[in-house]
Amino acid sequence: MTSLLTGYMLVLLLPLFVASWRVSLTGLSLQGLLMAWMLLVRRPALSVDLVVTIVDLALVRGLVAPLALRRVLRSQRRPSREDVIPPNLLSWSIVVGLVMLGFQCAAWLHPAPGAQHAQVAVAATGVLLGLFVLASQNGTFSQAVGALRLEYAIALFELGSPTHLPLALRLAQVTIFLGTVLTYAHYVGRLRSTELAAPSARLQ
Repeated sequence: MTSLLTGYMLVLLLPLFVASWRVSLTGLSLQGLLMAWMLLVRRPALSVDLVVTIVDLALVRGLVAPLALRRVLRSQRRPSREDVIPPNLLSWSIVVGLVMLGFQCAAWLHPAPGAQHAQVAVAATGVLLGLFVLASQNGTFSQAVGALRLEYAIALFELGSPTHLPLALRLAQVTIFLGTVLTYAHYVGRLRSTELAAPSARLQ
């Protein structure tokens, strides 16, 4: 496994064990930036498609998505602790099991050893962990993070593909993802306000 993929795996796992929304958003940011770095390391020929992909990975996924959620959470003065999975031994054991399953999936999908095999393993692990976050928590922030983890894992899968989408579809994909991120940020703010108002209403 390359050093970039090793780093990606670390930022994939660390937010699951450190209960902080800041760590979760930093992890998402680093995932986007590391994917952009992986692309540049291959020294591809300069093209419009390359520029769009770098903008998607580094700017939209690496900066805009985490900062949009961070802005909402800071405006709410949200406490720093935010569990994206239940903080217990069972959940952590499931995470370890999902990592092992992700690497086993890579053995089925791409048996030949090498960098692409490692990339498929990390991407498959990202998909499984994203699904686990979505399944284990029902808070708006955790749901948004779980969905974004899935999106980032799919992007890592696509990064290893030898074929590329037509430019129009690529632009549409980036636009839809950006709209999705802004929608998540809106609902994290709106539904969190509703969640906070509900206990007050019951007390009255």
